[in-house]
Amino acid sequence: GNAQTVRNDNSSRFGKFIELELNNVCRLVGSRCRTYLLEKSRVVGQDAGERNYHIFYQMLASSPEMREKIGLANAGWTRDTMRYTKLGASKTDHIEGKHDGECFEHTVAALALVAV
Repeated sequence: GNAQTVRNDNSSRFGKFIELELNNVCRLVGSRCRTYLLEKSRVVGQDAGERNYHIFYQMLASSPEMREKIGLANAGWTRDTMRYTKLGASKTDHIEGKHDGECFEHTVAALALVAV
């Protein structure tokens, strides 16, 4: 849920609201955690120098084998043709010092560790 802004290359787009339930002697008896989307307008458009969620660019930069596996085998599907990467004023494709394809491999490996 992170994206690049002009100030930060790993800006979160989500917030958390945690509700704690206490009994009459102030002992924790339950809790709830809700995730909500911040800055919904940034999902559909970015300012110059920003980019949308990292995962979109990472998927597009993955290996041809991985793109086939995740349903992005069409080589014509690029940053400039995909809906959420072509929006807004920004044409920022990468983050200096990071490789999106490698980051996606790390994401896939991390999800595999928790059986997702």
